[in-house]
Amino acid sequence: MQLSFTELRSLSSINNLTKEIEKPDQLITEACEDHQEYIRLLMTIPGISKISARKLVAEFGTEMDQFGKASRAAKWAGLAPGSDESAGKIHSRHITKGGKYLKPVLIEAAWAAVRSKNPYYRCKFEVLSLRLGKKRAIVAIGRKMIVSIFHMFLNMKEWHPKDCDDCFVPRGLSVKKETRILNKTVNTLKAMGMTDHQILKTIAQGFEDSEIRDEEGNTYDLITGEYIAA
Repeated sequence: MQLSFTELRSLSSINNLTKEIEKPDQLITEACEDHQEYIRLLMTIPGISKISARKLVAEFGTEMDQFGKASRAAKWAGLAPGSDESAGKIHSRHITKGGKYLKPVLIEAAWAAVRSKNPYYRCKFEVLSLRLGKKRAIVAIGRKMIVSIFHMFLNMKEWHPKDCDDCFVPRGLSVKKETRILNKTVNTLKAMGMTDHQILKTIAQGFEDSEIRDEEGNTYDLITGEYIAA
């Protein structure tokens, strides 16, 4: 089908505009070339896309020594609670001024985080919103994110908070709590006269797999009853 002159002219204009739009994106890509590892680390955080990661690197930087500690980074981003106290009475806890461009990015990422498949920030948000309301709770999530980013950049490690695994177990339970209960149970069984071999066999029966392996590579075969060192 042959296009008319008007259609060809419109198509040419669209192609030219597309090229003009691609130029800034190319410049941004080139500018971020030396910070790809930081962008990759940021994208391990729920709610942070590639575009958000680029904005955060541009506004927050990658050198954390200038802040010294996470609380100063949060204050610089404008997400730390203010301190308006007189005669022992707290008059205001509004967040500090600052982070004119960084704060909106973090709040946007916080909203995306509480809606993401990873339940970590959603669990935090649900608990905080009951006490603070949704607006203050989302600010608190943004503050938690900037603190995580500070430590990630400082140690060059991917996002994985210490209490992250607790969000994948029923409410009221925690990995630490259940580990303490398990250790207490094992000590009780030993006091009752059970050997390590008998305790391990009892634990192994709770697994569908007939062979279990510990972190050091040692295996225990439930069928043969043998404990094999790696």
